[in-house]
Amino acid sequence: MLQPLCRHRRYRYLVNIQAGAGWSLTRAATVQQLVVSPQNTGTDYANYLPSPILATNHKCPSKHAFTTITHQPTFMKFFATFTTACCALLATYAFAVEEETKSIDQLYADAITEGGKLVMYHGGDFSMQQESLHEAFTAAFPEINFTLIVDYSKYHNVRIDNQLETDTLMPDLVALQTLQDFPRWAQEGKLLEYKPANFSQVYDGFRDQRGAYMAYMMFTFSFLYDSSVLGGVAAPVSPANLVEPQWTGKIASTHPTDDDAVLFVYKLYVEKYGWNWVEDFANQNVTFRRGSNTANDLVVAKDKVVGVGTYTTGAPNVTFVTDNGNEYLAWGQRIAILNKAKHPAAAKLFMNWAISEEVQKTVVAENVRVDLAANGGSSHPWEICKANVDEFPKFMADRESVEQWRQTFALYFGEVQGEPTPGFLGLYPGL
Repeated sequence: MLQPLCRHRRYRYLVNIQAGAGWSLTRAATVQQLVVSPQNTGTDYANYLPSPILATNHKCPSKHAFTTITHQPTFMKFFATFTTACCALLATYAFAVEEETKSIDQLYADAITEGGKLVMYHGGDFSMQQESLHEAFTAAFPEINFTLIVDYSKYHNVRIDNQLETDTLMPDLVALQTLQDFPRWAQEGKLLEYKPANFSQVYDGFRDQRGAYMAYMMFTFSFLYDSSVLGGVAAPVSPANLVEPQWTGKIASTHPTDDDAVLFVYKLYVEKYGWNWVEDFANQNVTFRRGSNTANDLVVAKDKVVGVGTYTTGAPNVTFVTDNGNEYLAWGQRIAILNKAKHPAAAKLFMNWAISEEVQKTVVAENVRVDLAANGGSSHPWEICKANVDEFPKFMADRESVEQWRQTFALYFGEVQGEPTPGFLGLYPGL
């Protein structure tokens, strides 16, 4: 019988393997079953196991977060050797970087000694979108000159690549929606492996086991409506209702070809309602705009009744739909320190502050820590299958599929129009 190899708070027997993308091998109820739990990748790990092994999926209906592997007893010796090697890898890689032990005050002093500057590139829709974050950090650490630049993640990522290639790097920290960039940057040695205090309390699916990146906040996209202007019409309870004639001309949406998170939401709708729904929706005289904030803004301003592919700001009478069996998206915004950062001490200060209990409870909309209660409800988003927390990183990693979805939606909705909502920031914002 296999002996317990490693302890873990969620599973009795666990081995983590780091080989560019993390996954876990867990002893199940019997020695004939093992569980493979992919993290941060859409790789089919059954391809790497011996041919007599059979794989079936479970956990969430039509999801692939977990794979049960059943093997023959003749392979027990193979797995005993295999798991021993896994533990060796754990000792070498996963725990090579220890969590920060310095206090916030000590880290603050280090940042001041370093020069008292910090530059961060953050994904978003308009320049002031993360102003509350900027204000909270500046209030906590007034001696730090904190520059926070917001732009679409799809522009920040290539901007960083170009700056690294031309040796003109501006940011110390980067927090983006383009989740696929972080494993790539880590493999290329462009990220500093660092584990702030409480790193181990961040949800497993949000953190790189070696500390190259983690998520520090969450965003949620779905559809919403203003109940005060329904005029006696029944509220839309699912996207299926949005193709009904009473909503013609009353819907605003982020253009799905312009934002991969919105694209994912529309993909969920296609998988549930089919392409006929998309064709009908395209005939609803929908107002498509750039920026994931605009659909919500138009509803709050009462220019539209329904917003799709957007987030809520908690405005009065606006209902954000994440119940009644509806699929939606919640994801962890990944953050990392760049290896060539000019101000690594200040960046480390931010990382520790960002996942501290106080900030997770009072500054970010939804916290990423498993040891804290959910900010917005009784359950964390990763505990809700319909939130698709673990599915989105897989989607983002498959760039060929993303492009296929993007161009197909362009056939129905046309190409995105208009200037980027943050403006045109050029090559070196923050200079």
